[in-house]
Amino acid sequence: MTKLGPNPNPGRSIVAGFAGVVDGLRQLETNAGLRPYRVFAVVVKWSGGEVGRGDPTVESEVELLPTPLVRLKGIRFENKPGGKTDRGYVEVSEVSTRYTEEQLLTAFHVKQPLGEGREAFYEIVRDARDGQPGLRRRFVLRQVPDHDAENFQWILRLSAQDKSRGKDGQVSRPQRVYKR
Repeated sequence: MTKLGPNPNPGRSIVAGFAGVVDGLRQLETNAGLRPYRVFAVVVKWSGGEVGRGDPTVESEVELLPTPLVRLKGIRFENKPGGKTDRGYVEVSEVSTRYTEEQLLTAFHVKQPLGEGREAFYEIVRDARDGQPGLRRRFVLRQVPDHDAENFQWILRLSAQDKSRGKDGQVSRPQRVYKR
């Protein structure tokens, strides 16, 4: 009879052992052109010691590989005097289980916590299938990452944010307000 209790070695479970195989199969989907959206975890450091103050520098940018499945169905445009803004939520599924929850929560930043003057976010960018990379869309985690072990995946639920980087990867600086 099997002794009941938690898995004595979850890192060596059958599911954990298949992570590389599943990642390889998902890479085939990317190579076939079925994954048009790339996902990056980005950390930006501001020279002024707080977010929005001073000059921004991209401190870390890590692409989630193999390319996850992205569904932008929950994103809508909000028209503003200065142009359109993304609003809504997106689900990123089939994220490799080789990533840890801590990595996903902190956008892969090595130093924990992020520290003053740093901000972390996710970017979703359409690949360059038409010769040009797509717009960068900025998101933050809306919920705790969901480890769906039965389907060999993490699921990230993200909320759209303003201040997306430009196509060239430059961080947009806040506009200066001058008082009279």
